[in-house]
Amino acid sequence: MAEAANVRQNLQNVPSIFEISAAETLDNLIYPALSKIFDYFGLRLDFKLWGSLRIQEELSPLLTWLLQYLYLRKRASSFGESFYGLQRTVTSTGDLLNRRHQIASATLLTFMPYVERKLRSRITRHEETSPWEQRLLSAFHAFHAAKAAHTFLYLVKYASNHSPIFRLLGLTLRYPSEPPKEDQWTYVVLKMLEVLAFFLQFVQWWYSNDQRRKVGGTLINPEAMPRKQLPKEVQQSLPQSGECPVCLLSIQTPTACSVSGYVFCWKCIVSHMKEHGTCPVTQYPISLDDLVRIYET
Repeated sequence: MAEAANVRQNLQNVPSIFEISAAETLDNLIYPALSKIFDYFGLRLDFKLWGSLRIQEELSPLLTWLLQYLYLRKRASSFGESFYGLQRTVTSTGDLLNRRHQIASATLLTFMPYVERKLRSRITRHEETSPWEQRLLSAFHAFHAAKAAHTFLYLVKYASNHSPIFRLLGLTLRYPSEPPKEDQWTYVVLKMLEVLAFFLQFVQWWYSNDQRRKVGGTLINPEAMPRKQLPKEVQQSLPQSGECPVCLLSIQTPTACSVSGYVFCWKCIVSHMKEHGTCPVTQYPISLDDLVRIYET
């Protein structure tokens, strides 16, 4: 009877994968939401370090790390985990986190997503990446595959943790056996930060909707000036019908830019996009997804 009750208590103390996923989603909202706020007010690190070396970096990762470390130190859980009533414990002993676990957890929670976002952003803008950056991105792909495997093993009750990071640190995510002991000021500050979670979600939702509205067609194409009103020298330099606006030759492999509607040679528009990231005619920002291959029937 006692053994069965102990097994039932341990099973009840294990959070579901839905709660863990919700906590991770909330943790992942902190950095992008703070980035949007700081970018709006123009707040970032910008100072000369030594000689021609200049530091230009955003404040969001640093503030995110401080926030996560505060929660890990006071409640042994990240911001999102604390919001959903979860706690990190040492797998072997069941004890709360020590200082090493707190610093390591805050660092991995903050800088792994930050580095991955930076790499993916560079690839999206078609910037050249060094071999070590490509290897690092491959390592992130391997990590996500390993995490998916850990999640499956956690679902079938074969693993005690859901992530290879928790396995590496020797930690497990559980419900706290007793409420955290903290003074009144700490309790008030942490509660205010939890209220901030709704504000962060609102910022992310607003930004996503704003981006969708932009993609949905709020960009207004500039009206082309009639050729007759242009000087003769300019008229001669403009592409004629069927010519590419970039190379001024007959269009080869016609490709339309969905943002502006102009048609170019495939090689011309891709080369210009990789170098400038804009439409050659309208100067609107474009990506590879905005290019549409035109096939003649």
